[in-house]
Amino acid sequence: MQTVSTPYGSLDLDPSILELGELLVSDDGVELEVVSLEPLRLEPAPEEAEDWGE
Repeated sequence: MQTVSTPYGSLDLDPSILELGELLVSDDGVELEVVSLEPLRLEPAPEEAEDWGE
């Protein structure tokens, strides 16, 4: 396990099992998306649009 610090909080993760596009939640409750594996880069996950059943 490795602790990764981001501007959005910290995460304890194993980089060897991460997948591109995977969603993770930081200790501050921010949902982050894995956007690059080498080097490891996390960005805030895009907001999902409301589905009004249309």
